Amino acid sequence: MKKGIDISSHNGSINMKKVKDSGIEFIILRIGYGKNNIDQKFKFNYENAIKNELPVGIYLYSYAINTDDAKKEAQLVLDNIKGLKIEYPIFIDMEDADGYKNKHNINNQTCINICETFCNYIENENYYAGIYSNLNWFNNRINSNKLDKFDKWVAQWNSKCSYAGEYGIWQYSSQGSITGIEGNVDLNYSLKDYPTIIKNANLNHLSNIKTLIEYTVQNGDSLSKIAKKYNSTWSSIYELNKKIIGDNPNIINPGQVFKIEIN
Repeated sequence: MKKGIDISSHNGSINMKKVKDSGIEFIILRIGYGKNNIDQKFKFNYENAIKNELPVGIYLYSYAINTDDAKKEAQLVLDNIKGLKIEYPIFIDMEDADGYKNKHNINNQTCINICETFCNYIENENYYAGIYSNLNWFNNRINSNKLDKFDKWVAQWNSKCSYAGEYGIWQYSSQGSITGIEGNVDLNYSLKDYPTIIKNANLNHLSNIKTLIEYTVQNGDSLSKIAKKYNSTWSSIYELNKKIIGDNPNIINPGQVFKIEIN
């Protein structure tokens, strides 16, 4: 079981190194909400999570009122995760915190259809899909065997999760305190080793993803030595950092910060 958090722009600017050092092992990021809106902090949060070797998952808060909207929301996610290293599932956040669904008279069957459509759309693109909601919604609004094939992320702020169905992540608190984040943050336990499951199933396009890291040049370094350390080549490091290094790849200086592409 691994301990994680989920965050959005509402959590402000986050020091991911401190978050990692505090014992957090994964992060689920809000990519956006509805079919047109990307979270203002998504890119920043993603890049800093990856830089600090924190595995990432995705959730989108749904405002879909029909299955056509659900497809558009799924496409918004897919358009904005190309080339990203996503080691946890992509979740549709199915709840009604601001009463939008109630205002539009969205019935239970439509909610079920929206979840199924979103997840199928994501899975058809070879990603791992799941559903987030609170215990009441899972028990009373989206309780359908049509959704049994998708992993559940259950929000129940309690000392234990009483959901009777199978679930992969339990959000057990909304009032967590984590070094590196100001204010309360949602706390989660992952009951499944998603990075291994997803990698072994060849999902989320992980085999095609190369991650950029930063490396600070040390005394005695050469491009060849750095390349050997990261199973790369001196020429690829040079091409990525040509503006910093200049015309002569044999001359690099301690303190320079290079981008290095790794598998």
